[in-house]
Amino acid sequence: MVSRKKVLGLVRSRDFRQMTAEEMARRLKLGRGESDDLLSLLEALEREGHVVRVKKSHWVNARRAGLVVGRLHCNRRGFGFLTPVGDGAEDIYVAADDMRDAMHGDLAVVELRAGRRGGRGGRKLGPAGRVIRVIEHVNTHVVGRFVPGRKLCRVVPDNPHLVRDIYVAPEDTMGAAADEQVLVELVSWPSLHGNPEGEVREVLGAADAPGVDVRSVVLEFGLPAEFPEEVVAAARALPKAPPAEEVSQRRDLRDMTTVTVDPEDAKDFDDALSLHRDPESGRRIVGVHIADLSFYVRPDSVLDREARQRGCSVYLANQVVPMLPHEQSRDLLSLNEGKDRLAKTVFLTFDEGGKVVDHSLCYSVIRVDRRMSYREVQQVLDARDSDDPAAAAALEKLPDDLFTLIMELDALAAQVRALRREVGSIDLDVPEYHVDIDADGRVFGVAQIVRDRSHGLVEEFMLAANRAVASFMTEKKLPALYRVHEAPPEEDLVEFAEFVRTVTGRKVDAADRKQLQALLAQVARSNFAEAVNMQLLRAMQRALYSPRLSPHYALHFPRYCHFTSPVRRYPDLVVHQILDAFLTRRQGLTKLRARWGAVVPAVADHCNAMQDRADRAEREIVKIKLLRYLEQHKDEVFDAVITGVQEYGFFVRLNDYMVEGLVKVQSLRDDFYRYDDKRKALVGTRHGRRFGLGQPVRVVLASIDMAQRQADFIPYRDAGGNNGKREPRMNADRHR
Repeated sequence: MVSRKKVLGLVRSRDFRQMTAEEMARRLKLGRGESDDLLSLLEALEREGHVVRVKKSHWVNARRAGLVVGRLHCNRRGFGFLTPVGDGAEDIYVAADDMRDAMHGDLAVVELRAGRRGGRGGRKLGPAGRVIRVIEHVNTHVVGRFVPGRKLCRVVPDNPHLVRDIYVAPEDTMGAAADEQVLVELVSWPSLHGNPEGEVREVLGAADAPGVDVRSVVLEFGLPAEFPEEVVAAARALPKAPPAEEVSQRRDLRDMTTVTVDPEDAKDFDDALSLHRDPESGRRIVGVHIADLSFYVRPDSVLDREARQRGCSVYLANQVVPMLPHEQSRDLLSLNEGKDRLAKTVFLTFDEGGKVVDHSLCYSVIRVDRRMSYREVQQVLDARDSDDPAAAAALEKLPDDLFTLIMELDALAAQVRALRREVGSIDLDVPEYHVDIDADGRVFGVAQIVRDRSHGLVEEFMLAANRAVASFMTEKKLPALYRVHEAPPEEDLVEFAEFVRTVTGRKVDAADRKQLQALLAQVARSNFAEAVNMQLLRAMQRALYSPRLSPHYALHFPRYCHFTSPVRRYPDLVVHQILDAFLTRRQGLTKLRARWGAVVPAVADHCNAMQDRADRAEREIVKIKLLRYLEQHKDEVFDAVITGVQEYGFFVRLNDYMVEGLVKVQSLRDDFYRYDDKRKALVGTRHGRRFGLGQPVRVVLASIDMAQRQADFIPYRDAGGNNGKREPRMNADRHR
């Protein structure tokens, strides 16, 4: 095989110059038949930013040639930034005239310019460059709004980062009508003076028709909506129940009282909890039971390859794009109430103070006694603390063993949480919302998700189980997919501390975990809560999957992985498969390490990309649904909080909806406003009226631009008092 190490050694050697693959093969003394392998390796190294192909067939050392490989992130005004592949490199500014045929999201090669961009007063803002080649075009198919024309029609992309309309010849429109949503396939890329061109491949229908918004998002983000026939056939060939022979070989935990706790609209159930006392020590032992998906989905099987390609399930409001076929995900592969199911069980032994003093892992067969929702569990917890006779009556309907289980899990979870925070674990409180959607896909209510004790009851034990499995794999020196979170750059923490001082008046050492925890607790119930939490989130790095062991900064865990959700996350399934290879001794340890060590780096990179895609798609569909919902409430007044301030206006987030919008500075009619960078506020020059971060405001919904997917507001006062504006019906639309 062609050695990656030897190729990189040649490329980094002092005498390396621009070479063809054939010249490199001769230098490396490669045999016949290895040329294709060398070319494949060079292409992989180019995607990693080590080398770049120039003049069609020559290869150069990227760094020495002043070339950088990365992903483009384009702004609505045409310019963009290239984020280099790898870690730590600074983003590179690319002007609109320097984009060539590149578009948002493309993997491109940028040539660095000799100078640097200058800001106001000569302030240096960072490196600049120009695109010389696109390695990977990602926008082969684009969803957008159809605009007819005499000679050329247009498709206005839904994605606001795709800044140019796509031209379509009249004969390639498939009969699309004005303003209908269409899927267009690009046949030519943009140029300096020309727009991209394409052909309509599917007419989706009117943008507000039932189901069109979800279908549009599925297509926009390239989500795999349908399963191939061979995958469906493989799923249907799975047994209807756990094989009796396998059940007989496992630890039988069916007599143990077990419960699942999930959202009311959960689509699958891959974790369950039990608790019992050690008969000798009296210590509490929590059983974290995880669906043993890897028993049914073996490495490199048809189902495994499909799950790997998808990476994770994607939840689009009231619909799901699952990692594995629906029927099996919700039945055989889920821990359903009253059904015998195969599981991997992590037993966590806690001392009286709530510290994990021992853990073990076994193959098991379980039977869930009760499926409960977070709401039901919280009602039980509230009723236990209530003097209301009606609450007491409700408790009587719950069997004693389930009531005892919930109470003991709740008490232990509180201890575990306290210990975790004592050692410096940071819990960000970024608002999440539940959207109620009817059969036609229309929103009829919105409510913020409250992270109450019922959520903590589950999450603390999932965190503990994930830590235990990561420790087991580290101790056994097994390959693994760790969940890592790098520490924020020092300068970002300093900037965050300055932000906090500006908006709250509080000094904080952002590198001190105790001070961060105290800060988040202080602002938790204030108008600054969202601004501070979001700013801290921006200061932090993104959590990623990695084959290399590294601490999780926010949780402050030295070892951590994802193990507890194999039905909806492929990295969890990989961890299960590696554990199977080790625990069943199907192959020797040396072969296991070699086989999986070669696999997990690529899996980590792919799953990071798929998770990012899923996050963006999920946010986008919620935004679309809520903007459609708010179209019915134009001219109404809403309570909001200022979440961002710029020279051109300030951003607000509505208190009762996960919607952010802009109040343009032009709409502030009572004064002339200037941006005060020190105070992060717009300040009136005559009257001193101020709009700053964290400030509560009342705003009127002025307009919604569905093409740009943004809402514009004006201050209630500047709308002229009530002035006929309808007061909000906040409580009427709240989730019950």
